[in-house]
Amino acid sequence: MTQTNIKEKTFADLYSGQENFLFPEKIRSQSVKLFHKTKIPDNKTENWRKFNSKPIFDHHYKLGKKLSFDTSVFETLSFFEPDRNRIVLTNGFYDKNASEIKSDDIFIGSLRNAEKKHKEIIEKHLGSSTNKNSDYFSDLNDAFVQDGSFIYVPDNVELEEPIYIMHFIQSDNGNIFSQNRNLIIAGKNTTFKVIHTFHSLSSDFSFNNTVTDIFVEQDAQVEYYLFEGEGNTAAHVNRININSEKGSSFKSNVITFCGSVVRNNFHADFIGEHAEIDLQGIYMPDKEQQVHNFIDILHSKPNCRSNQLFKGLIDNKAVSVFTGKVFVARDAQKTDSAQSNQNLLLTDYARAHSRPQLEIYADDVACSHGSTTGQLDKEALFYMKTRGIPEKRAKTMLMKAFLKDVTAHITEGSYRDYVNFLINKRLKGQHPESLCNVKVCPSC
Repeated sequence: MTQTNIKEKTFADLYSGQENFLFPEKIRSQSVKLFHKTKIPDNKTENWRKFNSKPIFDHHYKLGKKLSFDTSVFETLSFFEPDRNRIVLTNGFYDKNASEIKSDDIFIGSLRNAEKKHKEIIEKHLGSSTNKNSDYFSDLNDAFVQDGSFIYVPDNVELEEPIYIMHFIQSDNGNIFSQNRNLIIAGKNTTFKVIHTFHSLSSDFSFNNTVTDIFVEQDAQVEYYLFEGEGNTAAHVNRININSEKGSSFKSNVITFCGSVVRNNFHADFIGEHAEIDLQGIYMPDKEQQVHNFIDILHSKPNCRSNQLFKGLIDNKAVSVFTGKVFVARDAQKTDSAQSNQNLLLTDYARAHSRPQLEIYADDVACSHGSTTGQLDKEALFYMKTRGIPEKRAKTMLMKAFLKDVTAHITEGSYRDYVNFLINKRLKGQHPESLCNVKVCPSC
């Protein structure tokens, strides 16, 4: 079967007879045509090297439906603060009953429903990212997405408590394909945090295809935390588009805890001067899982700063791939950019592929990149054992220290504590299904 037949049978045909697509017909028809022309990424595709899509296309899918579930999971998955502002999406659809809106001076809710009240804002921002630096999966999202989440924080609003976006995959007997669009807009001089989580409540294989557009306007400060824990029988392709205006600050922290195939695509663009983008992440693939992080940062304005720090613990026969690209335009003088990828291989079968890249056309810049891949320091282990520390505990201490400079940058205390709790349990060798207080990830 050809790739065209595979992709049409697997995805496009699922939407036959469907209605109520998110984008207007004019935009959507262009996206549909582009999707059918786009090739499925493979090892020969420059930005998708080492990507194995076979686990995704080995399954036949059906579209998920709006389903109810036990809301007690919110206590755990809101990191023990279930009464905060939250948006809940089930199988890609906004769940009004499960969502919780507590702030009157901001708008959070369904992206589809928000168009009635904020039509001009949504059309301006959502349309600007459509088909920009597109690939097969983002074209698929542009063509067939039906719903998603919307966060709009108007100018001069400062929120002390985070906003949660919680995605759940839940099957009623079958492999679920879910896709959604998320739009986050930070008005001028705003300050807030978003905690964006993905979970599976089913043991059937699922595939989640997500696009998140983030606009950080002048002097706004946004912290965006992404937690991926959908389990060993789930695939996830996640694209995050970041647009930073003058004087803004955007900080992101990505925790990829598990997933059969996970691909995170970050595309960041500096629209104004004196802006800052800081991207950090931890990935911990196990078994035969594969985790990919692709970061593409465009320095098109002067006096801006970017930072990348991604660390991985790769166990068993798992594979990690990191590609970090920084482009500095000719006029982007005084650019300050740092990029680092560090990996620990916990077995002889684990693999890590790292490709940090710089493309610089300005002459007054401070840019650096680096990558290291290795195993635990045997001399450090020997030293700790001579001080009476058992070998297993010594290894756990070294791995925890290796990850600490990423987790320490999580400023939301309850979320940081929960991430450290999960990491500590994993490093001690406990099975994933025992890590949560409720059995929310049976696919692990």
